[in-house]
Amino acid sequence: MLGVLTLGIYSFLHKRLLRIELLKMELDKDITLIIQQGEGPLLEFKSTFRWDIEQSRTNRLLEGVVLKSLAGFLNSKHGGTLLIGVADNGEIIGLENDYQTLKKQNQDGFEQAIMTAIAANLGADLCSYMTILFHVIDTKAICRLIVSPSARPVFINQGNTPKLYVRTGGATRDLNIQEALEFALTRWHRIK
Repeated sequence: MLGVLTLGIYSFLHKRLLRIELLKMELDKDITLIIQQGEGPLLEFKSTFRWDIEQSRTNRLLEGVVLKSLAGFLNSKHGGTLLIGVADNGEIIGLENDYQTLKKQNQDGFEQAIMTAIAANLGADLCSYMTILFHVIDTKAICRLIVSPSARPVFINQGNTPKLYVRTGGATRDLNIQEALEFALTRWHRIK
């Protein structure tokens, strides 16, 4: 019995230390080099959080696009990084227009808005899987969300239908019911 308990504690601590080490490695990376590598399985760019560039107005539906990317990283085995304020081609857009859509128009208000959206749409327990940093490049602020893999499946409700999103290459896509069940069984072995 003591051996099983010791093994359980060791396993928990090992996973925790591994997560800390991976986060430390991610934090040590240079932001300009990250952007230069371009989007891929572990990196996604979003121009804005809720500012519609084409219509020059607030569009809360854009938050859903960010949440889908976050859910895809949470559901992956490795997590990933989401940069907000960076266009798909790597151009620095900045967060200034997004700040103007907030009650508290600064980094703190932006972080609060993102965490509130995550808690309300994905689950409050998942906020602890996010590390949020801000960087300034050419006088423009960008937001860097480092996402650790979730210990449970993460769904987003669209209408009345829950959707499971996963990263496939450099994109995030939703799975149909059969695909989601098979994915969950292989990704989270504890699910029965």
